[in-house]
Amino acid sequence: MREFLYRFLKKKEPKEQLPLIDVSNVIKSDMHSHLLPEVDDGPKTLDESIKMIEGLIALGYTNLICTPHVMHDFYRNSTNTILNSLEVLKKELIKRSININIQASAEYYFDEELKNRVASKDILTFGKEKYLLFELSYFNEHQGIFEGVSDIVQAGYTPVLAHPERYPYYVMNLKQFDQLKGMGLKFQINLLSLAGYYGDSAIHGANYLIDRGFVEFVGTDIHRKSHLPVLRKALRSEKLHQLVNSGNLLNNSLFD
Repeated sequence: MREFLYRFLKKKEPKEQLPLIDVSNVIKSDMHSHLLPEVDDGPKTLDESIKMIEGLIALGYTNLICTPHVMHDFYRNSTNTILNSLEVLKKELIKRSININIQASAEYYFDEELKNRVASKDILTFGKEKYLLFELSYFNEHQGIFEGVSDIVQAGYTPVLAHPERYPYYVMNLKQFDQLKGMGLKFQINLLSLAGYYGDSAIHGANYLIDRGFVEFVGTDIHRKSHLPVLRKALRSEKLHQLVNSGNLLNNSLFD
């Protein structure tokens, strides 16, 4: 009994801390970020944008792709409003002598507006493969997902599903990820998920996707400066190390 109590009460040895992933070497590019000021739920001022960008540079990023929300009911961003905001940000970066390659795409909400934009070729893509980043509702599974993805592919785009680990209806039925993958979808998980920022469900989903070899992209999905220390924590994640070592990540090939 005494030996049992000793083992039970004995302080556990802390896990050896993994080294920070070398972002500048193995990831390089953030392809999901909310850095443009006053266009969505990201930074409200140009100065906030700059501080976030400086923080990402400090983490090792050399290329940034801004992906503001495009959502008909909330964020009615057009291609022009996004590109105009990017130009304002670029000018300020030059003014402050901040050297970073920065471009713009978008995070499109999967709705009728996206269907119309795909049909009219009014899409801001990224990469040579014409990647189209889109997100789903967090609350209700979209019944037209398979038809919509097929339309995106037929239009000549490569669909990338943003943060699939955050959709509880998929995490509760993990095999649905396998079905989506079979349609040719690329998956992008959030680094914040690996740090536990969104809770256990997102961790569970991200772990499954990494273990299955389904993840091609990692994104910061940064919205505010307070995300930076959480992102740094994620760079020591065991699962991120596993993902990097898998050779599946495409982030570092986006600007080759």
